[in-house]
Amino acid sequence: MKITLVNLPVSIPTVMPYSLAMMKAVLEHETLEKATSLDLNAWYHYKKFNEFYERKKKEDYFSLLDEFVNKTRLSYQKLSKDSLLGNKLEMHDDLLREILATSPDVVAISFIYNSQAFFAKGIIDELIKRKIKVIIGGPGDFYRVKGEAIVLQDYSSLVKYLTEIGANAKKDNKSNKKIALDFSDFKKEEYFTKEIIYSIRTATSCPYKRCTFCTHHGNKPYSMMELSFVKESIIKNKMEKICFIDDCFTIPRLNELALMLEPLKVKWWCQLRATSGTVNILPKLKKAGLQSVAWGIESGSQRVLDFMEKGTTVSKTEQVLKKAKELGIINMVYIMFGLPTETKEELTETIAYLKRNKENIYLVSTSTFGLQQGSRIFSMPDVFGVKEIIQKERTMFGNKISYSPKSGLTQDEAETLKNRYKGEISHMNKVPKAINACKEQILNYC
Repeated sequence: MKITLVNLPVSIPTVMPYSLAMMKAVLEHETLEKATSLDLNAWYHYKKFNEFYERKKKEDYFSLLDEFVNKTRLSYQKLSKDSLLGNKLEMHDDLLREILATSPDVVAISFIYNSQAFFAKGIIDELIKRKIKVIIGGPGDFYRVKGEAIVLQDYSSLVKYLTEIGANAKKDNKSNKKIALDFSDFKKEEYFTKEIIYSIRTATSCPYKRCTFCTHHGNKPYSMMELSFVKESIIKNKMEKICFIDDCFTIPRLNELALMLEPLKVKWWCQLRATSGTVNILPKLKKAGLQSVAWGIESGSQRVLDFMEKGTTVSKTEQVLKKAKELGIINMVYIMFGLPTETKEELTETIAYLKRNKENIYLVSTSTFGLQQGSRIFSMPDVFGVKEIIQKERTMFGNKISYSPKSGLTQDEAETLKNRYKGEISHMNKVPKAINACKEQILNYC
């Protein structure tokens, strides 16, 4: 059985897709079948925007990355418009040809970004028409474009399905061969990066899972992978720079991770909550190669932090940022404006917080709260200050969700205020602005 794993356009191609590397590793560990990984997102950008790849050899990378991000986003807007109009997308036939060239019996498509839906419907329909089985899964919004594809949400379900339709399962997996992420099919020259940075996940879901606005954890149980798998993946792929894409870590897990990473001499980035436990462990993490952290600060108002059940305090987050800066760790901070019930005064508390701590912050990444299905606020609107939820059907994606708060700023008012402070926030940033779009690239800046 020939199995082809596919990552479709469109997203900024600065890192190899973890999902395909993991899928290939699991399939070849659990079955006797060989899988081919196609990162058609990287291939698409390499072909369409090749002039940028050529210029990268002789121009300042971060200035060019900013230009590249802006250029590609304009292109994505056209793809979105053409998709909604039902037009055949530019390079659709080329992408289909690349898939068919592998002579697949089964094509498994990983959906990470909603924008991958632009190409998905046409590709899926063409593959189904050719009697090729199509499987899709992932956190992206694909339900309006899946057609006759089979939806599977985890790797074990994929293995089970493939064995049911004829894939040869291994009878005994207790061999000495260790499982590790397999990035071998990807072409490094197709990634718009200064040096290759690998993405790794060490656990599924989130150990905290209390933030009222969040849906990243998918309401799934927190499950940690064996660190021997992470170590083997680093060694096998000769990784030097790593972005850990875990939603968060427990303190004991960070201790274990630091002990494992220190002898490997890698540089890494991760996302953390700024709690009292992190202050004490930061020196150990820095010694183990930690270069930068994206902190879920969210707000400078304690009332808002408590309302979103962040589990942090304003004073402790300030202490964490100060300690990290002293250790030479580059601090990025996530800030969210407009949580239901947030007032103008509380929003300005956050601006004051950023000004007060600007010497310890290298990048501020802001967003305006948007209500998402699956979040605790969506499930319990009365409890979390939402008066009315309005859902409007869309052609390609799930329903567009808007809301009205019981009190505080509306979404439009929060967005207006955020834009009012845009210039001040921008002046706080000390790293190239393109890193806001490609946060792992901080490892190429350090």
